[in-house]
Amino acid sequence: MFEILRASSGGYFWRLRGSNGETLCHSEVYTSKQSAQNGVDAAKRLAPIAQVYDKA
Repeated sequence: MFEILRASSGGYFWRLRGSNGETLCHSEVYTSKQSAQNGVDAAKRLAPIAQVYDKA
């Protein structure tokens, strides 16, 4: 699930949590809640087509 949270610096960020509650990734801090929501929308839209580059 995606969560939108208030940052201690006063902005907003989103966090993606797995079904076990573990944080899988998080965003940068945005200046507005709407910008954070736009970031969630972009991540949801792009994730299914994102390529994986194995640099190991």
